[in-house]
Amino acid sequence: MMKVELKISNYQLIFLNEMIADNTPDNPHGLNKDAKAGFYLITEIAGKLLKKAIDKKGVLKPFKIALKYYEAFALHQFLLTFIDYEKTEKRRVTREILGLLNQKLT
Repeated sequence: MMKVELKISNYQLIFLNEMIADNTPDNPHGLNKDAKAGFYLITEIAGKLLKKAIDKKGVLKPFKIALKYYEAFALHQFLLTFIDYEKTEKRRVTREILGLLNQKLT
């Protein structure tokens, strides 16, 4: 299966973890099938990102994180869905990560 390697900073990783936590429901109860599938997929990705955040705590240099192609695509779609359109730091970081994902997914 095709892997996608992203080179991100600890700051970007923390941001991703916070964004997922802020925009994911606590449980899938009451969601339709499509939303449940998305919930479980993004929850899997969140687990991978949280593990990496623990492993790389305090690391200052950017590092690589490997995602399966479908995980990278799902993360890309999640970020597009929840991007903050106000000119804030959140928008800047989201656009950086989306740019990296776009490069790797093409």
